[in-house]
Amino acid sequence: MTVAAPSSPDVLAVLTGLLRDAALLVERGTATPADVDTAMRLGAGHPAGPIEVLSALPPEDRDRLDVVRPAEPTGTTVTDEATAGAWTGPVGVVGTGHMAVGIVEAVARSGRPVQVLARTSASGARLLGTLGRSLDRAVSRGRLDEAGRQDVLDRVSVTEDPAGLTGTDVVIEAVAEDLDVKAAVVGALDGALPSSVPLATNTSSFRVSDLRPFVGGERPVLALHFFNPAQVMKLVEVVVPDDVEAADGLRAAATAWAREIGKTPIRCADSRGFVVNRLLIPFLNDAVRLHESGVPVEEVDALLTEGAGHPMGPLALVDLIGLDVTVAALESMAAVEDDPRIAPAEALHNLVAAGRLGRKTGGGFHSYERTR
Repeated sequence: MTVAAPSSPDVLAVLTGLLRDAALLVERGTATPADVDTAMRLGAGHPAGPIEVLSALPPEDRDRLDVVRPAEPTGTTVTDEATAGAWTGPVGVVGTGHMAVGIVEAVARSGRPVQVLARTSASGARLLGTLGRSLDRAVSRGRLDEAGRQDVLDRVSVTEDPAGLTGTDVVIEAVAEDLDVKAAVVGALDGALPSSVPLATNTSSFRVSDLRPFVGGERPVLALHFFNPAQVMKLVEVVVPDDVEAADGLRAAATAWAREIGKTPIRCADSRGFVVNRLLIPFLNDAVRLHESGVPVEEVDALLTEGAGHPMGPLALVDLIGLDVTVAALESMAAVEDDPRIAPAEALHNLVAAGRLGRKTGGGFHSYERTR
């Protein structure tokens, strides 16, 4: 693939933090250059990954940025084939919200049974209703036939008993992005399930190590970070801390499983934000600060859509994500990384205080019509 370097100094200026951060992640060993680029193409919709962009820059631009294009690592790595197919049976999913439904659909459409743990029968029924409507849309668009729709629904069952997830290959928690909530959930699962069942978190803000104190030492733990909507988005970030027992085998099994359900896995180290959010969220913060400097909202967005080929302007993307969610993600990263650039821009705090949280409230940096 031929990658064009940013032709405008203004575009390069707003991308500078992203490019430096990408090189830093590679330098730290968080992910390989190839995985960083795959993550940003599939997880953020960027037309080229940041390492590819760095490679396309003239040497004088790289010198001005004071960043070197990282080289691909050398040496042997654990191959997926060693444990490919290890997870071929039922999968547990904990939660009944938007992300949980998407993960359930993605797994069930791959042919695997899914056992959902719901807090109440009502929330379980809502999940099944939402799943049915999503499958109806797939049928109406010609992506699934009626028989296939029913097959997917038949693979999904709901329980309110954590012990009902015994016998699954892996259990994925997809509950609220709140550390106390997640800790309570994984603690309950740890007490109810055999210690051989891996527990995976779908967190986007925390680390696997943040949840380790709440499970037994023999329990395999990892992150399988799906992207929204999970039934559509191809990327899955696979995160297995090196101190997990048999980490290489768990990482290989999870990577092979993600491929087998039709996803594109990338591997990364256990750091907050993993790859996509660690690169994307501070970049969005940079765009907010550019607006604070006096550049109108529409011009900031056009700079990246027209000048860098991004599918959505950064301020429009903040509105889509939610300004409150963006602030929370930045604060989570800032808690473990001393970098003033990651501190939420003042404009974010001001808009949140005014109740302008983005699309969900009818306005953030842009204004939107509210729909019921």
